[in-house]
Amino acid sequence: MDNIFSKIDINDGDTVLVSSDILRILINNRNFKNVISPDKIIDMLKDKIGKNGNLLFPTFNWDFCKGNDYHYKTTESFCGTLSNIALKRNDFLRTKNPIYSFVVTGKDMQFISELEHKDCFSLNSPFGYLISKKAKNLFIDLHYRSRGFPFVHVVEQEVGVSYRYMKNFTGFCTDKDKKKTKKTYSMYVRDLKKNIGATLISEKFDKILLNNNAFQKLKILNNSSEVQIINIKVAYDLLKKDLANNGDFIFSVKIDE
Repeated sequence: MDNIFSKIDINDGDTVLVSSDILRILINNRNFKNVISPDKIIDMLKDKIGKNGNLLFPTFNWDFCKGNDYHYKTTESFCGTLSNIALKRNDFLRTKNPIYSFVVTGKDMQFISELEHKDCFSLNSPFGYLISKKAKNLFIDLHYRSRGFPFVHVVEQEVGVSYRYMKNFTGFCTDKDKKKTKKTYSMYVRDLKKNIGATLISEKFDKILLNNNAFQKLKILNNSSEVQIINIKVAYDLLKKDLANNGDFIFSVKIDE
């Protein structure tokens, strides 16, 4: 089977974060001569970035915020099937934050997995690494504006919005060496007293990204699935500048009382 990502702007040496919902691909497998397994999808992406690239999947899990223990290997991702498959593979390492972790493979996997950051959205975290490396965010059957672009929270924290505040969460973490330690991590959370809902991105931001050559959208697999790819650094800079100047690219929906 040809690489289903052959026409996508991912090249040798790129650093790519993958956000995905592969349910549509799994359902449509019955229509393909060669079944596309989750592992095959990951391998195709690894082929695209080559030996000098880096491939990451979000393995976020918010149970630590509820007082539950975190385990490096067994705490599942809330970010879909593909991220959990990558988590189980031996060619990936997981980053250290128990709330906003990633799994990574590639040239810098050791460095990324060892990043020390007690602040979820700090620029010392993998989020900061992805921004500084001008990484790309690939979306498979997800739309970046409403789901799966957590860099908006990095922007909100950097600007210092009034509807979020820093909150500490303490619990037990078991690391890759099976050592269990009590740790505290901070996250820039919504102020629920202000009835703040999820952070979304305005529809008009699509055009802004296109005008900056930072957005690609196309169909794959006989038009049965859609992929989008964003230049993370460009998107981050544009969103930060807009928010700092009281723009409306980022907005939070009020929750009805």
